[in-house]
Amino acid sequence: MDYHALAEKLVGLKTYTHLMPVARKLSALEGGTFLALNYLTMYPEAIHPKELSQKMAISSARVAALLNHMEREGLVVRSADPDDGRKILVSLTDAGQQLIKDKTSEMVDMMAQTLEELGSEEAEAYYRIQLKLVQILMRRT
Repeated sequence: MDYHALAEKLVGLKTYTHLMPVARKLSALEGGTFLALNYLTMYPEAIHPKELSQKMAISSARVAALLNHMEREGLVVRSADPDDGRKILVSLTDAGQQLIKDKTSEMVDMMAQTLEELGSEEAEAYYRIQLKLVQILMRRT
């Protein structure tokens, strides 16, 4: 088997999936907003932007721009760190929590409909293979 050729096909397929209308609808939160909101939901307390930068694997400048945008949209709030006045903390607003909840629900519903069309056997196989790929790729980083 030519794994390189297969990998090229998969990369092309992955690129194509981002062009589908359903994918564009799900990525209505542009520029990493969905990912940032998702990470922030993992922390019950406010976090430092540096932590967000590390978790998202993006630059601190990109996080600052993202936070500026999300703050203007009323999705996050920044506050002074009570332990170190030189630092700031970021937390989700109620609107941010609701938006991520709504978008996640929308994504789950769309994925469930898609998996249903695959059928139970193929849906389970798809999940199992995706999980295995993630585990393999995580070992390589």
